[in-house]
Amino acid sequence: MTKLVLLLLAVFLVLILLNLSNLKHLSDIGQKPEQRVPRQVLRVALVADSHNDNGLLEKALGQIQGLGVNFVIGLGDYTDTGTMEELLAAKEVFDKSKMPYYLAAGDHDLWDSRNRGEEALGNFRQVFGEASRVLEQEGIQFVILDNSDIYKGISPNGWKMLEETLDKKSITGGQGTTSTTSSKLTRDTRDTLDSRGTLTFVFAHKTPFHPDSAHVMGEDSAEVAQQASRLLAILEGQRDRDTEDIENAEGGAAEGLGRSRRADGFFSGDLHFFAKYRSPAGSVRITTIGAIDADRNFQGPRFGVLTIFDDWSWEVEDIEIR
Repeated sequence: MTKLVLLLLAVFLVLILLNLSNLKHLSDIGQKPEQRVPRQVLRVALVADSHNDNGLLEKALGQIQGLGVNFVIGLGDYTDTGTMEELLAAKEVFDKSKMPYYLAAGDHDLWDSRNRGEEALGNFRQVFGEASRVLEQEGIQFVILDNSDIYKGISPNGWKMLEETLDKKSITGGQGTTSTTSSKLTRDTRDTLDSRGTLTFVFAHKTPFHPDSAHVMGEDSAEVAQQASRLLAILEGQRDRDTEDIENAEGGAAEGLGRSRRADGFFSGDLHFFAKYRSPAGSVRITTIGAIDADRNFQGPRFGVLTIFDDWSWEVEDIEIR
């Protein structure tokens, strides 16, 4: 009798242990895997349109210093008329912040030089250096493109800089220069390269497109309006018509390279209004940054912050100056 009881108890214990094991297995199956939280890679402050209000500019830069920003990009119109005195006063404020900064020119920043019959960017270059440049931080490309001249638009060197930067991204994914004589290899590997490649952002004073405003690149010049269409095509990854004509005359572009890699985002100032929208084809996110200056500013003085994460996602915040 005792042996029978012990046997039954042993069987009972085995059944309990098996049941507990099954419950744990079911629990493990139902448990959701931990979601990885993207890590912040860079934060970039975007300022625009201070128009000689250097007090608000200084206040904005002071506020930016507490936001963990890596550097500042300016989108033009730091002055009303672009005199040397005005530009130097704005530079003093930027320098005082002790933060790295890179500035595009605005159309107001050219007035004095142009009115004196000199090269329109003359004063700006003397104070801040070149108005167009390419920066690379953490493998991310920042293209500052000068389109501040409302009568001439983008210079030939500006076009070349933009197209070469995006073409490099198309072929190499931003991982350095890759050359190959096999267009098939380029075509087959482009997606893989882009998946581990870079982001490219373009910054300028004037936007080439806005869904609701006519105050865009080309409003004062039919020639510059044509440039705005060309800029949109390049940003969206459409092959530039002028480049196609040149390549066809020289024997044609490489097979499979009929489209350039598009920009990931475009940022501008000038409108004195923060807005986010898409390019006409819907492929490029466009952001206009609100003005630091309080005049003609329905939203109030403000700036933007671009935050980029290690999964290549990114967001733009609209921040009021307080």
